[in-house]
Amino acid sequence: METLDTIGKRIKHLRKEKKLTQKQLGKLLGVSDVSVLKWENDSNTPKLENILEIASVLETTSNFLLYGKYEVENSVEDFRPITRLLPVLTHVQAGNWTNVQSISKFDVNQWLPAPPNAGKNSFYMIVKGTSNYPEFNDGDYICVDPDIIIDYVQTGEMVVVQCDGDATFKALVKDNNRMYLQALNKNYQPNIIQLNENCIYKGKYVGKFETSRKFL
Repeated sequence: METLDTIGKRIKHLRKEKKLTQKQLGKLLGVSDVSVLKWENDSNTPKLENILEIASVLETTSNFLLYGKYEVENSVEDFRPITRLLPVLTHVQAGNWTNVQSISKFDVNQWLPAPPNAGKNSFYMIVKGTSNYPEFNDGDYICVDPDIIIDYVQTGEMVVVQCDGDATFKALVKDNNRMYLQALNKNYQPNIIQLNENCIYKGKYVGKFETSRKFL
């Protein structure tokens, strides 16, 4: 039996247990298959953020990947949780999303850490355009929970609605017995989108992933 005495050997062992190729694992992690190859032959060591993502995808712990053990033997215990990753979906994929089984994980090119209040079927979308500027900018990663039913969404909260096969992100307005969507950017036209029989509620906005940026 092969000894799992390096990070690379442990990654390779777990990958094969999952019946994943190096290319498939790389796609799930957002890296190249060459990166996975270098990790597995121990010519390159994954960064900490990669370790957390690998652990999540391979359903193990960062402690096992780093040390080959599931229990921490040091006097100081590491209480940091393993970050759960959520898929980043296109607007078309988001429109079709219902749960974690509705889209193959091999059709997802990017995964991001879940915000604290994300549900089990939550997903990320990338904001397109400036309809909700300045609260949301083009390129922002927004997290949506499809399990929060529309009855529990209040006026002014942000939702994703599928209209004609594409997903749109706007504020929900409940006005007496009717509902419609409104862009936060008052200069954006059309500012109001009426909900009709072609529109399907897909979920409520529950958080945003903040990417690093320059401040000077």
